[in-house]
Amino acid sequence: MGQPPAVPPQPVAVPPAAGRDNAQLYGVLSIIIGIICCAPLGILFGYLSMQEAKKHGRDDALGKVGFWLGIVLTALAVIATILAVCFGAFGTWNINRDHDPYNY
Repeated sequence: MGQPPAVPPQPVAVPPAAGRDNAQLYGVLSIIIGIICCAPLGILFGYLSMQEAKKHGRDDALGKVGFWLGIVLTALAVIATILAVCFGAFGTWNINRDHDPYNY
């Protein structure tokens, strides 16, 4: 006769990983260090925060903010450095041309 209708398997909830959850700590560090000190460290700590949040089943909003803020600030620093080099903000190679023995 007929087969019973197939029942789709139910999703199994994964329990959060045991151990210390540093997602919030890394997220706050990524924002503070990224703004005050070093934007690439903001990227690193933001990434670590997102990974910790994913591992423990928590919200990764702080990590995303720190990660993207670090990327934007790093990009702005690179663009500002390139523009400063192009406009000569770091001086020239030979500042004193009057005393150059090879300048005839």
